[in-house]
Amino acid sequence: MSASSQPELPPQRIVDALRLAAEARSTSGDNDVFCQLARHLAQALGVAHAFIGELYAGREPEVVHVIGGYFAGRCEANFDYPLRDTPCRNVVGQCYRFYPDNIQARFLDPHLRELGAEGYAAIPLFSSTGGPIGIMAALDTKPLTQPELTESLLKIFAVRAALELEQRHMLAAKQRSEANYRTLFEATDDAVFIYDLTTGVILDVNPRACETYGYSREEFHHLSIGALSAGYRPYTAAEARQHFERARAGQPTRFEWRTRHKDGSLRWDEVKLKRFSLGDTAHIIAFTRDITARKEHEEALHKSEDRLRATVEAALDCIVGMDGNGDIIDFNPAAERCFGIRKQDAVGRSLADLVIPPRYRQAHQQGLERFHLTHSGPYIGKRVEVTAMRADGSEFPVELAIDHARGKDGTIFIGYLRDITERKQAERERAQLEAQLRQAQKMEAIGHLTGGIAHDFNNILTTALGYTVMAQERLAQVPDAKLEKYLDRVQQAGQKARHLIQQMLTFSRGQHGTPQPLQLATILAESVDLITATFPSTIELTTRCEAACAPLMIDPVHFEQILLNLCINARDAMPQGGTLDVSVSHHRLSGGHCRSCHQPVEGNWVELCVSDQGTGIADSVLERMFEPFFSTKQTGKSSGMGLSTVHGLVHDYAGHILVDTTAGQGTTFRVLFKPLPVAATDRSAGLTPTAVPPAQPQRLSGRVLLVDDEAMVAEFMGDLLSGWGLEPTVVLSSTEALTLLDSDAVFDLVITDQTMPRMTGLQLAHTLCQRWPALPVILYTGFSDDLTDAQALAAGVRAFLRKPVDTGALHQQLSELLTTAPPGTATKD
Repeated sequence: MSASSQPELPPQRIVDALRLAAEARSTSGDNDVFCQLARHLAQALGVAHAFIGELYAGREPEVVHVIGGYFAGRCEANFDYPLRDTPCRNVVGQCYRFYPDNIQARFLDPHLRELGAEGYAAIPLFSSTGGPIGIMAALDTKPLTQPELTESLLKIFAVRAALELEQRHMLAAKQRSEANYRTLFEATDDAVFIYDLTTGVILDVNPRACETYGYSREEFHHLSIGALSAGYRPYTAAEARQHFERARAGQPTRFEWRTRHKDGSLRWDEVKLKRFSLGDTAHIIAFTRDITARKEHEEALHKSEDRLRATVEAALDCIVGMDGNGDIIDFNPAAERCFGIRKQDAVGRSLADLVIPPRYRQAHQQGLERFHLTHSGPYIGKRVEVTAMRADGSEFPVELAIDHARGKDGTIFIGYLRDITERKQAERERAQLEAQLRQAQKMEAIGHLTGGIAHDFNNILTTALGYTVMAQERLAQVPDAKLEKYLDRVQQAGQKARHLIQQMLTFSRGQHGTPQPLQLATILAESVDLITATFPSTIELTTRCEAACAPLMIDPVHFEQILLNLCINARDAMPQGGTLDVSVSHHRLSGGHCRSCHQPVEGNWVELCVSDQGTGIADSVLERMFEPFFSTKQTGKSSGMGLSTVHGLVHDYAGHILVDTTAGQGTTFRVLFKPLPVAATDRSAGLTPTAVPPAQPQRLSGRVLLVDDEAMVAEFMGDLLSGWGLEPTVVLSSTEALTLLDSDAVFDLVITDQTMPRMTGLQLAHTLCQRWPALPVILYTGFSDDLTDAQALAAGVRAFLRKPVDTGALHQQLSELLTTAPPGTATKD
């Protein structure tokens, strides 16, 4: 069909087009108006097809979305139309296009073939700001004519289409804005209130407001401006209305407010009021944020600062603040009293010039300079003892600690000083008292040691001097001047031994110890030999000393005191007997802690180990056992100074004490000493026995049972009794004596030693008294630590003698007892 086949459009058609464009009704939220416009456009132009397309916002114009279409008498919408290879691509965002015919040949657009389009005309749609927003097109199955008239009609309908499309966009944007606003309003962490600008009525609140204050939305609508106020000045309804008026006047208002919630609780809020418009209506919006935690923290901080200030003012220690140059910026009352300087006279002056003696000022300045270079110093973060100076120039010792912090004006130093004059004096007095206490404990230890020595020496003296007496008796029958001289010399030596024991009993070393290189092998052997004598035979003592053990630098007497106290402690822990192990060895320790001073212990040591099989130590005792005068024994049984003396002596030599104990299984004390790399000389000592004067012989008769575990003493006693005319039977144990008596052997008298294994002489005497009450018993001992005459007599002992045996006293007792008990009268019950 030729271009002239399209009829001309008279002016009346333009009027009709305007009427049709105006008649299209707009319905919010759908595309009906665009379908009507497309239909009216097709009618006005007399074409088969017309459509209106909308550009996708934010996309490249490659696709339009058909929001209204009229195709061959049917309305269609809501589908996408790709622009590639289409005539519309030359229209969108550009200008009016008119293709009168042969449109399918011009463009490879399958939609043109589907519609059977021959002619095409289209105009772009622009917003009021000039931006492209869509396209309006008309197509016909016949060629198009009158391009000017077509353009005019398209423009008429395009105005209405663009207007409707822009209103659609504005409505969508408004809806999105309102949705975003509501989302923010509902989701914000702050409580949000919307107030009526005129009345102050709460129009809306978000969920956080309901959650925070405890009211529902409906309840909020009935609350006044001041309903959430604490109710006391300056947090009342009147003050709340003042803030509201300032916000209504357009002044942004921010303040902190004390609020009262529905449950009556009071909280702190940060409130921001602002005037704003919602649609065409002005409102007041309020944002509130709970700052109770922050306010409580600030209040606590203020209280802390007040307490700190009060503490500094009331502190007994001197507290001196200094700036980075060492000038005083604070001087508390304790410092005023200590140094005799008022705060107003101290502030601003150099610390060095004010309280440091002149001879130390240069070192102070060097330390300050070194801190500024390295941020460290000899006094920073440490507690040291230094010398300070008072206002009158007198010097005194102080304990000093310095800390530092960064202030707004630079580094600030805080010095803590304590006058330790009295403490130093107390330390000197305590050192003197400790020396006295160690002296007292040493005397107690020597007393135990002397008892053991006396036991051994008395056995020796009993035998040696006893035989001397017997030799002198025989010498009277066959005179020999030279032999008499020899025996006199022996007797004189015995007397010297007696005097030596007396000296040991009264000896006390008052001077300080004299450390010397000491090889432990020899001193240990000698000390253990002496200690063994103090112990009952129910305790077995074993020793072990590691070969080539390094020497120690220690006073030998102090080492003996340590060993003796630990052994006595172990002995008392085994009242029923047991094994006591003493050893010396090298030991490397890692991760240990001293039981008495609680300091960590590392490195190589020489270890003195004293281990018993006693009852163990309770936890409550472990914490106090090194305290002076603490004891678990009965009153009067111990001074409570044993382990405290060990503590003092060991730490005097930079040693430490470890304790391993298990209830019912025993305790091990491990004393650690620092070894010396040089050999030490052995230490040896000699002991001399005590002598007794000889007794005059007198003939006796009777059968005597002699019990003594010392074979040498037993042999001598047998010879002595035989020499007096008696018939002695010698046995070496209490059990052997009982066995002999049970065999119906008859004796007139029993003589027994006290200290024997398994059954002591006192226990034997008690048994004999019960079973053979007419049999007299004489008990003698060389070591009677806790045995009294009354106890011996209570056990049935008729006579109690001490070694070295006085032969005259023994002879007299035998004479009396054998006279009162005729021979052979002792019988078994």
